[in-house]
Amino acid sequence: MNHLVDLLCLYLLCLTGKTLGDKNGPAVLNVDRGADVVLPCSLSTEEDMEMKLFVWRKAPQTDGGQKEVFLYDRGIDNRGQSEEFKGRVSHFQDELKQGDASITIRNTTLSDSGEYSCYFPSLQPRQTFYIKLVVEPKVRVSVEQGRDVVLPCSLSTKEDITFKLFDWKKAPQKDEGLKEVFLYNDGFHYNNGRGGQSEEFKGRVSHFQDELKHGNASIIIRNTKISDSGVYSCDFSRLQPRQTFYIQLVVEPSKVIKVVGDHDAVLPCSLSTKEDITSKLFDWKNDAQKDGGLKEVFLYNAGIHYNNGLVGQSEEFKGRVSHYQDELKLGNASITIRNTKISDSGVYSCDFPNLQTPQTFYIKLVVGAAPKPYVSILEETKDWSLLQCEVQGYPEPEVEWRDSAGNKLPAEKAQGEPIGNLFFITLRTTVTKTDHYRCVATQETISHQVSKEIYVITCKILPHPDFICE
Repeated sequence: MNHLVDLLCLYLLCLTGKTLGDKNGPAVLNVDRGADVVLPCSLSTEEDMEMKLFVWRKAPQTDGGQKEVFLYDRGIDNRGQSEEFKGRVSHFQDELKQGDASITIRNTTLSDSGEYSCYFPSLQPRQTFYIKLVVEPKVRVSVEQGRDVVLPCSLSTKEDITFKLFDWKKAPQKDEGLKEVFLYNDGFHYNNGRGGQSEEFKGRVSHFQDELKHGNASIIIRNTKISDSGVYSCDFSRLQPRQTFYIQLVVEPSKVIKVVGDHDAVLPCSLSTKEDITSKLFDWKNDAQKDGGLKEVFLYNAGIHYNNGLVGQSEEFKGRVSHYQDELKLGNASITIRNTKISDSGVYSCDFPNLQTPQTFYIKLVVGAAPKPYVSILEETKDWSLLQCEVQGYPEPEVEWRDSAGNKLPAEKAQGEPIGNLFFITLRTTVTKTDHYRCVATQETISHQVSKEIYVITCKILPHPDFICE
C-alpha cells in the first residue's frame, strides 16, 4: 500500500511541476548520438539510498506519453521499464550510500533527447531534480543562407541502390510535424511524378542518379533557407538490417554583425523597395537556442511599439532596443541593441508579415567578451624566467607569446573549465634572453585582438661582485 501511495504522489508531483532544481530551468547535457551519458542526481545530504526508492522518468513528447527510464526500490530495479531503455540504463550501486542516484544511458539515440526527472518519493520532504538531455547527430553540415548544400548519405557496402528505397525526412521542430524531403523508390521519386513531398522542399531537392550504383543516396538542397535548419534522416527501411543515417543541417544568415560586449549593435533591416513603413507592422525576434523558444525583441505596429506602451517584449531586451523613426519612411526597420551581452548572441529575424508579399530577413549577432590578459613571472633564475599569461574571453580566444621581433614562442597551454560562456586559458613559456615579451589574445570571430607586455631581464652572475645582464 505504501508503495502505491508513493507512486500516486509521484504522479501528482509531476503534474504540479514542483522541483528542488535550478530556478532557471533544468541543467542541459549535450552528447553525440551513440555515446554514453551520465545523468547526475545526488542528494546534498549524502543520505544513504541503498534501502530507499528513486525513480527516473522521461517527460512526454509529441510521439508518446511519459517513459519509465529507471526504477530502484530497495535493491530491486526496473519494474515496468519502457522498451526503448531496456538493457541501456544502469545506476552506480557503490555510490548509493553517498546519496548518488545518477544513471548512465548507453548508446544514446536521437529519440533519447528530452527532459528527465529524478524523483525521491519516500524522502521527507519529497525531492525531484530535472535534467535536459540533448542528443545530437555526429554529422553536422553548415551552409550560408541562399547557398546550395549537399547532405551526405552512403552505404559502407557501396551496394547498388538504383532499384531500392530510401527516404529523406526532416525531424519535427517546435510547432511543426515531420517533413517529407525526398523519397526514392526503384526510380520513382518526387521530381518525376511521385506525390507527398512537403511544400517547402518542392523544386529544391534532387539526388545524384549516377551515384546510386555506388550506394550513394546523398541529396542536394538548393537555395537554402534559415527554416531548413534541423535534423535530417536518410532511411533505408527495406534493407536487412535496416539502416538510418542522421545529419544536422545549420543554415547561417548571410549577414553577420560582430560586436564586443557592452558596446551597441545595429541590426540592419530594410526593404529594397524603400516603401514607407511608418503605418506598417514589423517584428524583431531572437531565436533562443537554449530553451527552443522565440524572444520578443522589438515590435512596431503603425506607430505603437515597445518603447511607448506596447506590452509583450522579452524581459532581457526591455529598455535596450530602439528603432530609427525618421528612417521608416525609407523602408528602414533597423534597430539598435544597447549595452550588448554575450547572451544576446544568436539569430534575429525581422519580419514584415502584412506586406502583400510577406518578407523576413535574418541577421546573426555575435557578441564577444574581450579577453583581458594578465601576465606575470612565475619563477626566475639567473638563466631563465617562466612567464605566465592568463586570459578569459568569449568566443574562445587564440593566445600566444611573442618576443619583441614578433616571433611566436613555444608555450604550454592549460585550459580551465568554462564558467558560463567565458573561456579561461593559461599559457606559459620559458625565456632565456632579456627582451620585451607580449602575450597576444586574438578573437577572429569578432575581429578583436589585445596584448599585454612584460619586460624580462636575464642576469648572468659572475664570480666577482660585478654582474652582467643580457
